[in-house]
Amino acid sequence: MEKNSGNKTHVESTSRRDFLKMGGVIAATATVGAAAGAGFALGRDPDANVGYGRTEAGKDMFFNREPFRVKEAPTLHVAGKLERPEWSDFLFHRTRVFTSLMKDGWVPSKDWQDIPNEKVKEYYSRYPERWLDMYDAFIEKDKHAKNIERHRDQFALGWAHSAAYARGNSSSNFPPQPNGHPDEVDFQWVKRDPMPFKSPKHASELIRQMAFKFGMSCVGITKLDPNFVFKNTMRGMPSWDDSIPKHWKNVIIFGTPMNWDPLYAAIGYSTSYDGYFRAQNASALMSAYLGELGYSARPQWPGSNYEIIVPPLAIQAGMGEASRNGILLTPELGPNIRLAAVITDLDLEYDEPIDTRVSHFCEECKICADSCPSGSISFADKPDTVVRGYRKFDFNQDSCWKQWRAGPTETAMGCRVCIAVCPYTRKNNWIHALVKEADPRDPTGLTRKALLAMQHNFFYYPDADAYQSDWNGGRFAGYHQPPEWLRSENYLNVEKTWEYDGNWEGF
Repeated sequence: MEKNSGNKTHVESTSRRDFLKMGGVIAATATVGAAAGAGFALGRDPDANVGYGRTEAGKDMFFNREPFRVKEAPTLHVAGKLERPEWSDFLFHRTRVFTSLMKDGWVPSKDWQDIPNEKVKEYYSRYPERWLDMYDAFIEKDKHAKNIERHRDQFALGWAHSAAYARGNSSSNFPPQPNGHPDEVDFQWVKRDPMPFKSPKHASELIRQMAFKFGMSCVGITKLDPNFVFKNTMRGMPSWDDSIPKHWKNVIIFGTPMNWDPLYAAIGYSTSYDGYFRAQNASALMSAYLGELGYSARPQWPGSNYEIIVPPLAIQAGMGEASRNGILLTPELGPNIRLAAVITDLDLEYDEPIDTRVSHFCEECKICADSCPSGSISFADKPDTVVRGYRKFDFNQDSCWKQWRAGPTETAMGCRVCIAVCPYTRKNNWIHALVKEADPRDPTGLTRKALLAMQHNFFYYPDADAYQSDWNGGRFAGYHQPPEWLRSENYLNVEKTWEYDGNWEGF
């Protein structure tokens, strides 16, 4: 009798626990669904369009990295002999040479060995399979030139927005382009003997504050790692070897987002130049600031004014981690960050790398690879290649560039689809804050899996080919539709002959 009573009690207790568990699951599901809807609505709130918080320099947006500091960055996994990057490893070095050669009458062929420039030829001797992608990029540029004017009415405001910043970038001589040996040029900013700081820690605290004052959203400080300094590259010098100036001690790195709503829209509406413009100005302001205090400065700014590879140094400085598409991914901004830096001889306290489980998120997500119009991003479950000794996800620079030359921007430059669709690329609202705080603290991975299920099932992602221009069979799709201030029919006397493809008013 007691035994039966005990069994009954056990059964009742078990049933009660199961009921409570089921109730918890239902409540959690309802909560996630409500969060998804609220997050989507808040993500459209124009009060958050620029991505900063509501206090000066976005202080309320920042992610507390201290609990996640580690000695070794998990996404800078050493898997072989470390090698410095070659001059030709930088895409824009190669494309600048191609532009010059073609102006002189060179006609590209399908054989990379016909390239007249030996330094560029060296790159394609290592990656011969990529030459056909670059060759196709020349063809795409011709197709772009023949078709782009048909779409000026649709993209007129987007192109004007981009041109405003692009012309500001190109016409500004601040910072001035280096002209001469770095032992002299880097000290052109210096106005007096160095002002002594109380300690490197005090110096770093001040520099971080000034980066924010100069308009940046994220900042990190690290020792210059020679593994990320280009060989045979020195702006302002007719030639260079593999030496590194002795006064290059530390690197201050900072970044700012591109405006959210154009980024989410079709390729023809988005631009990198707004972020470039702010980052370039900040690099100049920081260099002048350091010089006034008596310290050397070598500014590094987008699009191609670099002697260093900035993203891995930003990883070492704890700003973020490497993502599947090879771009720095920060907790606050995702990969929507445009970086600049200043190399200096000022003694600084370094920031340590962080581990926020981003590597696990990227291994499972694959949304950027699914959406990439050029198929340049690896679908592998784990990082699948070794580049200069570091294990990473494979990425094809040349096929990515081919897509750049095929997009509906006025200058045939840029794509940004992989940045726009990343779940971490979200405006600063409470659902984004919840995600960036919860996922790094969940060792089970359940938060990550729930969020990814929500992303894959609740949100509309166009097929990768839909992002293409119409002359390549696409329909100018975007992750979202363009904001009202980029819709030509709202402001210009044009006939609307197009439809918008992308999220805006619903899932």
